[in-house]
Amino acid sequence: MAQDKKGKRIIYIGNFRPFWSTENHVAISFEELGWGVKKIQENEMTAGQVLEESKKGYDFLLYTRTWAEVGRQYLELLKDIKIPTVSFHLDLYWGLDREIGIGSDPFFKSNYVFSADGGHQKEFKKAGINHYWLPAGVLRRECYLGKPREIFKRDVIFVGSFTYHQEWLYRKILIKWLLDTYGERFILFGMRESIRGDDLNDLYASAKVVVGDSCYSPYYWSDRIPETLGRGGFLIHPKVPGLEKEYQYYKHFIPYNLGDWGSLKEIIDYYIEADEEREKIRLAGHQFVKENHTYTNRVKTMLKVLEKEKKIREYEQRREREERETDNQ
Repeated sequence: MAQDKKGKRIIYIGNFRPFWSTENHVAISFEELGWGVKKIQENEMTAGQVLEESKKGYDFLLYTRTWAEVGRQYLELLKDIKIPTVSFHLDLYWGLDREIGIGSDPFFKSNYVFSADGGHQKEFKKAGINHYWLPAGVLRRECYLGKPREIFKRDVIFVGSFTYHQEWLYRKILIKWLLDTYGERFILFGMRESIRGDDLNDLYASAKVVVGDSCYSPYYWSDRIPETLGRGGFLIHPKVPGLEKEYQYYKHFIPYNLGDWGSLKEIIDYYIEADEEREKIRLAGHQFVKENHTYTNRVKTMLKVLEKEKKIREYEQRREREERETDNQ
């Protein structure tokens, strides 16, 4: 745990084994802002262990769940823990088969729930979940321009697996279309093994056009957008309601209408050849994300929400005390 300042410490439950995990990136971002982070590997935790740790002067507990069986321990923990509990996840739930678990999943029973799903606030409220929208980000220290490498040079690439969520078949259709349309000029990176770290920055510095994809839902998109732009990739991505409020179309990346293959081909073909324009957009997107869409930015937003909610609770408690005192007079 990094050196911390008094009164600025959190417990963080999650999967910290992969160096590229969201949990590690969020923990690093907290530490960059001067917070101490006690990391607890989720599949090694017990409710009793975390409960005892929580008594040592922490501001709140943060939870990012990736393994379902851990939920039982977390639910047990929620019964007795005295510090605020906060959940954060990048997944989409509403509109998918996993939606059925929203009412029972312990992840949603924290005092505060942050997720990348910004299009279902009414549904969250109706379900009794204190939800706040927090889109995906990228680790600030990984926002740099890589070095072009011959092995990565392609006109068109897609980074990610061929198989995606079973309810979002567009991914398979898209990749097959890219392969049929561009042949050897296209390559799928991530089919057999993932590309991470410095290699990913070098990949984006080498390929001309990166085509993106995300399970479609208003005000939701995966971390592919900040990860690609922040690491210096030139991105073409489907339009999503709300996305235009966070990024500027045609300045930070190029949008297209989902499923419009004719338009997508025209866009890709144009930017393969438009070297100067493509480079201008690539650099603008990189700088914009580095300044506005890192996990450091996301942590700051989370802390502002928690501080505001804390003041509201204190105000409400003070008013309740004043009303009781008035009634007793």
